[in-house]
Amino acid sequence: MSLSDRAQPRVMAQDVDVDQLQKGANDRKREVYWIGFLQGALSSKRIESGEEDAILAEADKFVEFFEDPDAADLAEDIRARCFSGQNDFMTALENVIKEKRSEIQSAAPYSERDEVNEFLGFCAGIVCDGVILKAEAEAMLSRFHDSMVLSSSVAFRDLWRALEAALADKILTEEESEEVRAWIALLVGDGYVDTGIPNIGNTAELDEPIRDAAHITLKGACVVLTGPMRMGTRDFIITEIERCGGEVAKTTTRKTDYVVVSSTASKNWRTTHFGTKIERAKELIVEGYKLRFVTEPALEAAIKLQATSA
Repeated sequence: MSLSDRAQPRVMAQDVDVDQLQKGANDRKREVYWIGFLQGALSSKRIESGEEDAILAEADKFVEFFEDPDAADLAEDIRARCFSGQNDFMTALENVIKEKRSEIQSAAPYSERDEVNEFLGFCAGIVCDGVILKAEAEAMLSRFHDSMVLSSSVAFRDLWRALEAALADKILTEEESEEVRAWIALLVGDGYVDTGIPNIGNTAELDEPIRDAAHITLKGACVVLTGPMRMGTRDFIITEIERCGGEVAKTTTRKTDYVVVSSTASKNWRTTHFGTKIERAKELIVEGYKLRFVTEPALEAAIKLQATSA
């Protein structure tokens, strides 16, 4: 029996829930990212030139996604210039953060993934005006020192090193500020002042795995498998991938297209617990290579579809 036939009942059952699960995960990612963004904008203890426009754009986009009343009120107040000064504006942002965090945590406790996404939003809030101040650099470095999740993540390693080197003498030069900004841009893109596009609508995925088989093309692809797979033996899976026109490599390299994360992998594989194949893939993603992680169910489904049509 082929993997396509063997996997079909399981794949069909998984398809029922995967869209809803993915939507829930993406919604939470944007909500946590929004919290981080506002914290980043506040990290210099003042509202800098260009930040008000960026906050308004992000609030509008957040309302578009969620019809969130707090974000809607914030956007309306910014447009109406209701704030008596910077302190009043910052207090309003802090209240939005408090309310949204309480809402999110009442739904589910904060996870390592939430911490990573909040930090990405934090970086986006800092870079939204295109300038990195010393207070902002210190705030980012403080987060690394306080979090095992962030400090152990390969994805953030270069930013952390740049911050440590830049602030070693307690001074942030223009050249050091620009280097930090460049590392942030690799993670979350350029700031609103440079792009005119709200960041929350396209939150950085870094290592977000592909869950939809429609986004996987095995023909001509180089695939790396990690860990024991539930769908069958490694030799069997390799044969099936080759039948779809792909090839399987033993290690992750710049030629790798997909790294398949086993269903038996640790739930913390994105942040702290992963092997050398995943670690190397994270490094290459940060460097700009287009390889992607793939869940084992998505690989099953892709083989089923593409082996049948081959």
